[in-house]
Amino acid sequence: MKNEYMKVSAEFLPSVLSVFQYPALRSSPRNPPMPPSAAKSDPLRLELAVIGLGSMGGAILRGVLESSLLPSDRIGVCDPLADRTSPFQDAGCKVLDPAEAGRSARVLLAIKPQMLPEVAAAIGPATDPRLAISVMAGIGSDGIAAALGDHTRIVRAMPNTPAAIGAGVTAIAPGRGASEEDLDFACMLFTAVGSTVDVDEAHMHAVTAVSGSGPAWVFRKAEAWISAAIAEGLATDTAKILVTETLFGAARLLRESEDDAGRLREAVTSKGGTTAAGLAALDDNGFDEAVHAAVKAAARRGRELDALNEG
Repeated sequence: MKNEYMKVSAEFLPSVLSVFQYPALRSSPRNPPMPPSAAKSDPLRLELAVIGLGSMGGAILRGVLESSLLPSDRIGVCDPLADRTSPFQDAGCKVLDPAEAGRSARVLLAIKPQMLPEVAAAIGPATDPRLAISVMAGIGSDGIAAALGDHTRIVRAMPNTPAAIGAGVTAIAPGRGASEEDLDFACMLFTAVGSTVDVDEAHMHAVTAVSGSGPAWVFRKAEAWISAAIAEGLATDTAKILVTETLFGAARLLRESEDDAGRLREAVTSKGGTTAAGLAALDDNGFDEAVHAAVKAAARRGRELDALNEG
């Protein structure tokens, strides 16, 4: 059963990814032209430097390269681990030290929030105007600008882990000094790994709680769901297949249907039936309250971290 499922999954994966790679939700062009100020004033200046090539930074850059959004020789990479930089160097990107990365026209900060002071000191202050695109949770644009200097414009972005398979969603918010051109560039980057939405920076803590942390909510439910299926006598492999494919199919139906989640739920629920019994059990055990509490707690923690970083 497991081998058959893996074979089917491998054959089905391209169609799964194509389902999720739908056009960005921004109204701006998907591939905006390069800002002439960066390209023409210094032809040797890199268009983008990616600082941090962990799971998120690496996924974003792979998407950019696979989509041919920027020439690889106009992209720099910076990470202390050679095994992270070498694949991108082989693809034509330039390996940079932090100071060199800081001289690029645009810098993607794909680092953990606690690393910002150290990274900012290594990058140094900007001598020419530059754009910093941050995927760090819990650090506002004022804090980032204070660390990187007055010549740095800020765009904040909150992607999520499905970006690793091109199925992410990224909220993009203008920060200090950001232009519409800067937002278009950020949109271009993140459409390489999924879809994008525009938000105000004031809503970034809510975004982090909803979509940034959101995959964890889904995986936690899947864990419990699979465990419950096994408790009812299903084989582990069978339980995993049923839960995974139900999640995928329901998510696709929710996205493509003209009906909202409530109507789709009602369509599955017959009065006095099995689904109604299960939903009543969810209500009795505080399902909605638990979801609200999780999102609220994550958003609150984001605000706490932001306050600590500003302090």
